[in-house]
Amino acid sequence: MNKKILLLLISLLVILPSAINAQSKKMLKANEYFDAGEYFEARELYLKLYSKAKQKEEKAELSFQIGVCSRHLIDVQQSITWFKRAVLYRYQDPLTNLYLADAYKMKGLYDEAKEHYANYKDLVPGDIRADNGIASCDLAVQWLDNPTRFSIDDITQLNSRQNDFAAFVANDTNTIYFTTTRGSANGSDFNNNSGQNFADIFISKKDTRGQWSEPVPITGNINADFDDGACTLEADGRTMYFTNCSVIEGQNAGCKIYKSTYSDDKWNAPELLEIFSDSSISVGQPHLSPDQLTLYFISDNPNGGIGGKDIWKMTRASKTADWGNPSNLGSDINSEFDELFPSIDNKGNLYFATDGRIGMGGLDIFKATPTTDGFDVQNLKYPINSSSNDFGIIFNPYDNSRGYFSSSRNNAKGDDIFSFFLRPIIVTLNGFVRNDANKGYITDVNVEITGSDGSIQKVVTSATGSFTVKLNANVDYKIVSSKRTFLKATGSISTKAVVDDGKIFDIELFMKPAVGSIQIPNIRYDLGDTTLRQESFVPLDDLIEILTINPTAKIELGAHTDFRGSDASNLKLSQGRANSVVEYLIANGIDKSRLVAKGYGESTPYTVDAITAATYDFLNEGDVLTERFISSLSNVDHQEICHQLNRRTEFRVLEIDWGDNYEPFGD
Repeated sequence: MNKKILLLLISLLVILPSAINAQSKKMLKANEYFDAGEYFEARELYLKLYSKAKQKEEKAELSFQIGVCSRHLIDVQQSITWFKRAVLYRYQDPLTNLYLADAYKMKGLYDEAKEHYANYKDLVPGDIRADNGIASCDLAVQWLDNPTRFSIDDITQLNSRQNDFAAFVANDTNTIYFTTTRGSANGSDFNNNSGQNFADIFISKKDTRGQWSEPVPITGNINADFDDGACTLEADGRTMYFTNCSVIEGQNAGCKIYKSTYSDDKWNAPELLEIFSDSSISVGQPHLSPDQLTLYFISDNPNGGIGGKDIWKMTRASKTADWGNPSNLGSDINSEFDELFPSIDNKGNLYFATDGRIGMGGLDIFKATPTTDGFDVQNLKYPINSSSNDFGIIFNPYDNSRGYFSSSRNNAKGDDIFSFFLRPIIVTLNGFVRNDANKGYITDVNVEITGSDGSIQKVVTSATGSFTVKLNANVDYKIVSSKRTFLKATGSISTKAVVDDGKIFDIELFMKPAVGSIQIPNIRYDLGDTTLRQESFVPLDDLIEILTINPTAKIELGAHTDFRGSDASNLKLSQGRANSVVEYLIANGIDKSRLVAKGYGESTPYTVDAITAATYDFLNEGDVLTERFISSLSNVDHQEICHQLNRRTEFRVLEIDWGDNYEPFGD
């Protein structure tokens, strides 16, 4: 063997073990960082190890670890890059596909996400995360196509290039506290856990023009060297509860809730709020209920917890009393995953963020409405939620339609604070008022719209007989039209089923003239009998409604027969039938002194109006259906139609100011 080659081999045998040993030490150190939650430092070491890795198996494992670190750092693009590599290297952990699908979903790439959720389901059929992931992708597309009534706006005056999140609005509604990792924070050292500066609590105030002032750190002794934030204040603005998360190298130190009071223009030294006797349990993200008697927070306490980080609460009897024992909100709210950033609006609804339910991607914000036996939990959908992390919603103290939330949807900038406004549901009523006799439109009609919410609107119909009004959602309405020489007409609608998109209602009111005779359709008797048949009750019930809403009208009920039979028998028959109608009205609450029964027999043949002429092509408007006219018709069926038109029951108004409670008609 060549001497030089021999020396080279000997050198390699010496160098290779030391190189492997160095690589192993770096891997151990990287794993230590990872186990301590210092994902930024862990990723940096994994990247260096990857650049020197030779074996496919080693590259696969490192790709997965780098992907997991990026997942914790909410670096979505890097998560996709490295989990894709782990898949290509055929890394054996099925979570590779799940985490890659989650990352694609957070990027809004729902088709790609569904593909990898399906792959994960093939590998782990019993894991509900696969089915939830696929369902989330399908629903996210639907929600994007059908946004809710929320309008959102990125508040550029508050946001920086770093993370800005967890806003809290003071009771004056013009002061906002929030958490930020911007460079001017007191805790400006680098946080190896998050890859950002340590966070502090900042404050900003809104001027009379609605502009936010330059955010500055709160004064006093709250902001420390590590993470401070996610605060809540009592109503007077002089007591604050906030989160502090310490960082100890090589350890996962967790978070605690502290209390501080405000005096002499600064926040005083904070006091630890002792919630659990075990100091190793992490707690944070406090939120006071509007009545200040309940404090909500999150904790990873395994004793009584459901999984991951859960939402807990403590209550007190009064604003000066001590807090009671903590209790978990239960499985209606909490899951085996993380539930974060609880808040309560002034109606008692609970809001929180979680990645444990079907959502659009990352953390989604949910609303939990209290019920008799728990909570009804609903996703707030798009645009409050997005494919990125959305969390930390807070409402203005006196207005549940406005508030703020945090989102990482602008990924290049990290978390930002957004404002939101819930646009009102737009409900419109378009109406027409028509003459029931000739179906023409009536102008200058007074229309009154009364709502079950106590609202009253009054309008007058236009030259086209129309009117338009705006209505409120979730209200029942009664509409009444009135004009002199017409009987009042009424209608009703309900907006209780109206959804986010709003609705346009159309209604037509038909007013019966107070002059001339008005036929009551479909009044039926057996041949030669005066007893009302069952099908006659419906049109008579409509007449009862007309008389009820027109309590000053006195009417005549006139019954007519065809000319078959003797004059005397027809007169008797028609009077009996008119009496039957009056008796039905009296039995259903109409004062008998408002009613006159009149039998006309065959003495008043029917005169064809425009509507009847349009219905039957063998009749013309103005034809009088006398015995001679009917006999002149060659078609027997046509003759029978004319007999039927003559056999009618009509009413006409005798007085429009009947009774002691008379009101001017039509007013």
